[in-house]
Amino acid sequence: HQPQRSKVDKSTKMRENQNKNAENFKNQNASSPPKDHNSSPARAQNWMESEFDELTEVGFRRWVITNSSELKEHVLTHRKEAKNLEKRLDKWLTRI
Repeated sequence: HQPQRSKVDKSTKMRENQNKNAENFKNQNASSPPKDHNSSPARAQNWMESEFDELTEVGFRRWVITNSSELKEHVLTHRKEAKNLEKRLDKWLTRI
């Protein structure tokens, strides 16, 4: 079962790289609230909250996409293993 372990390690590294890329993206694209002389602290707070919500939503979507593809891969792998075991069991049962 070594190949399975390398898949897990590979997907873990991919996830770590995606997290780093997401952080870099956030840092590069971080902008400041509009420089308006009439802007109040409450307005700046609202701007910051909406920006944070948007980044959170993007991050969450990326997380869902990443994890759903890993889950799909996991399910497909185990489905194949289950089919192989079922075939072996059928062979044994026909021998009896």
